[in-house]
Amino acid sequence: MNGVNENASLEGPTTVISSKNVTVRFGQIVALDDFSVNVPSGIVGLLGPNGAGKSTFIKAILGLLVPDKGDIRIAGRDSIAESNVVRDMIGYMPEHDCLMESFAAIDFVSYMGQISGMKKRDAMPRSHEMLDFVGIGEERYRLISSFSTGMKQRVKLAQAIVHDPKILLLDEPTNGMDPLGREEMLDLIRKISDSDKSILLSTHILEDVEKVSDHAMVISQGRMITQGNLDKLLAGKEDLKFVKVRGEEQAMEDFVKILQDSFEVHSVTQERGQTTIVFINPGDGNSIFKLSQQADVQLRAYSPKRATLEDIFIGTLDEDNGGVLDGN
Repeated sequence: MNGVNENASLEGPTTVISSKNVTVRFGQIVALDDFSVNVPSGIVGLLGPNGAGKSTFIKAILGLLVPDKGDIRIAGRDSIAESNVVRDMIGYMPEHDCLMESFAAIDFVSYMGQISGMKKRDAMPRSHEMLDFVGIGEERYRLISSFSTGMKQRVKLAQAIVHDPKILLLDEPTNGMDPLGREEMLDLIRKISDSDKSILLSTHILEDVEKVSDHAMVISQGRMITQGNLDKLLAGKEDLKFVKVRGEEQAMEDFVKILQDSFEVHSVTQERGQTTIVFINPGDGNSIFKLSQQADVQLRAYSPKRATLEDIFIGTLDEDNGGVLDGN
């Protein structure tokens, strides 16, 4: 597989989802291209730009798509041949609005539990328990149509866990939520993981993955680009620095070019007459001071930069034919 980073090893802790040489086509479009990966236990972030194949992979895990080639196994079960068993093992929180808005929240969650194989007498008390867990109180008796976006996200999570699955597929779980709601949703995800459940978290919010995930996977153009334990992915970036400069527009452009000629530049951003450059510099800052004087720009800041998942994400996509971050 061309462009695969050395971190894209198929080794890891206990494997909960495994795909081997999976190819999925939609006409001339190859959504998954000989895609092989072992998804470990814990919370795993699934990242990639628009059209990368994230949603296709999730649908294939659920058995909703039949691969043109290869196979997917969930805890050793074939996703197609044993699709009914697999779906009982998995809780799915889709990105799109899947709620029946003419239902009260308690009735909807109970109904989804019954669809997942629970008896009605068990589904109702369990639904109350799960709605308590996600923070839906007396509102559970109201029609879902009256709920805010954040409340609907909580109901979607409740229906995904009502049948007590071992594996959760969460697609953009914090979508449309305010900062406080996002933090509360991430806290719920952590608590679910602590109850010995494995979670595949597909999101475009890299900060969310950093906060809750043990492991991250980046896919692009239907292929695995890099994956690994977050601590290991973020290691080895001690020489990452950032510099902020002000000056005339042409002078700042000249300074950026000088840095690009001499260093490995990761990113360049401009805001309010100021340019910020993130780059690799294993040496001291003396040369940067001299280069800023040479370019006739005012050096406002220069310091080490802690590597983030965004650095990893952008770097790996740049290596893979210039991919860009997108929210889908």
